[in-house]
Amino acid sequence: MKKVIFCTTLLLLVSFLFCGCLPEIMVIPNKESIGNSKTFQKVGITLTLTDRFEEQQSQLGFDAYYVADFCGVVVLKEPFTLEEGLGDKPLEEYIRSVMDNNGHTDEQPQFKDGLWFYENTTDRSFIRSYCYKGTDAFYIVQYICSLLDAERLKDLFTIWGQAVEVE
Repeated sequence: MKKVIFCTTLLLLVSFLFCGCLPEIMVIPNKESIGNSKTFQKVGITLTLTDRFEEQQSQLGFDAYYVADFCGVVVLKEPFTLEEGLGDKPLEEYIRSVMDNNGHTDEQPQFKDGLWFYENTTDRSFIRSYCYKGTDAFYIVQYICSLLDAERLKDLFTIWGQAVEVE
């Protein structure tokens, strides 16, 4: 019985291959194929991503928006002048207030590899949000990918997150 199931499965797979009926599968790049390092600078922040990213015009009010074929990156700058005393807040307190304002009241911010961040998901997307404190603003950098690809991209998001520089 096992041989029949195996042969039937193999026959179906070969048939699908030859007639092009396999579903499209998004290929997530490995570290060697993600492209060459490329630096993006805007609104007081420097990101090191790859040359597979292109800057796009943001329609959602973000200060910067970069897209590759496997993920996206958005940047939001929040100047200390937006709120009295904002610049006096420690980064941990700021990220907690960002999480609260975005409905993540039951979760705690994470501190790992020298970075403060939190994660959330939608029906189809995984979002990792890093927070940074500059001399005149807080910055939120969000890395967004398909929920199916999240586990394979988390390490890459950490590498990129550690390379961020703010003024």
